[in-house]
Amino acid sequence: MKNSKLINILKTFSPEEIKLFEKFLASPFHSSGKNCIPLFRSMKKYYPEFDTDKISYEILHKKLYPGKRFNKQVMWNLSSALEKMTKEFLEQIALKKDKFARMSLAISEFNTRKLAHNYSQAIAEMEKVVQKTGIDYDHFDKKLHLEIFKQDYYFLTDKTQFKGDSTLKSAEYQVLLFLKMSVTALRDLKILEEYHNYKIDINLAFEVAGNIDYETIIEYAKRKNYEYTYLIELYYHSLMMLLKPLETGHMIKFRELYQVHYKKLALGEQRDMMHWLINYCLYNLDLGKDENNRMVFELNDFRLKEGLAFHLENQLSKTAYLQIFNAALRAKETDWALNFVKEHTSKLIPEFRDTMKCQAYAFLYFHTGEYQKALGYVNKVEFKDIMDKLQIRILTTKIYYELNEPETLLNFIDATKHFLSSNTSVSEIIRLQVHTFTKYVHKIVLLREEKDPAEINSLKKEILSVEEVASKKWLLEKLDELAI
Repeated sequence: MKNSKLINILKTFSPEEIKLFEKFLASPFHSSGKNCIPLFRSMKKYYPEFDTDKISYEILHKKLYPGKRFNKQVMWNLSSALEKMTKEFLEQIALKKDKFARMSLAISEFNTRKLAHNYSQAIAEMEKVVQKTGIDYDHFDKKLHLEIFKQDYYFLTDKTQFKGDSTLKSAEYQVLLFLKMSVTALRDLKILEEYHNYKIDINLAFEVAGNIDYETIIEYAKRKNYEYTYLIELYYHSLMMLLKPLETGHMIKFRELYQVHYKKLALGEQRDMMHWLINYCLYNLDLGKDENNRMVFELNDFRLKEGLAFHLENQLSKTAYLQIFNAALRAKETDWALNFVKEHTSKLIPEFRDTMKCQAYAFLYFHTGEYQKALGYVNKVEFKDIMDKLQIRILTTKIYYELNEPETLLNFIDATKHFLSSNTSVSEIIRLQVHTFTKYVHKIVLLREEKDPAEINSLKKEILSVEEVASKKWLLEKLDELAI
């Protein structure tokens, strides 16, 4: 029972919530028909870990029904009722945190009961709540619902002639919500398609988003001094960064608009847009150019200072951690990168901290040319997912090359090819990038012995013409070294 759904929920309760939940159970208003208090009081003795074999149906049954024969069905029913009560308690906790949601439920009752005065007061309260929120999807979703509530109020009071402004606003908010959802959904689909083998046969959202005359809409909004013109522009340029990635002007304009207006946005929206910008730079700009690496570094530095790199109570994802670290190395900010590891490793999920720190130091020592140290840290890495394995395989390949261990390197390349062919969870794009990388490393190893200038120049031209290849800059650097 100690791994049951009931116990998993109770483990998340704070000490204060444990006390409140007992009062919740005792309230006749929330009664489920079964008296769950004795069972809860027996179980709460083992809070917070609940990690004991004493939490079993048999033992709890003896405490609750001394002298009676064990009845598993009774315990199932009782624990099921208690689990139901924990969920209802969490619903109340959630409502307590969200005044707008509470008022939305209340306003529905006011409408049903024809309480027009209370309805009007509730709308005024909800408007105050929305005014305090930053701009994001939730902000406009609340504004949309507020206008719909106003329209219902006009029906309730037989004043439909006054609903014009509200109807217009609700339509505008739906346009903004559509733009936000289009950007978010299309970005997610692109990632799923390219990196997780998600297959798309029909993409209606893509067709709709790609065939709207955004520039005419923006021009109209500017002429009319529309309040959220800047937001339409941000969504437009972010969509074009996705649909027309080679047109870098959209990225430049997006960055300019973001710098001017980001403080108006809710923290989550600031974070999302910064994420869009950095991802565009990483996947569409030539990171062989110092100015592009400097820009990515500066964007990362900005989002760390502004708290935009974190999620869920100052938590940093392992993907962001490694991306920020490596971007600093590419920008030749080694001291900054070291300080980042010292200050921000603790912000990873605990189970990721040691292995991500090892990965970071492996990349650091490779960057500084201390290849044996880098290899030592590579061997300490505990892989958490397929991307960890692939990144370390690429790094290990480079290390063996730099250590001039051709036999070990060629064996490792062969093993990597088998890994790619046998692992179905690797997306086609990633598979191609890594496979092409190992193919060219193999060729460079052979050229290292021959040093044929014509062959070196031919291979360099070939690599430059290929888009889907990992570590292109490093491959070209190795060829330049052979040409000296």
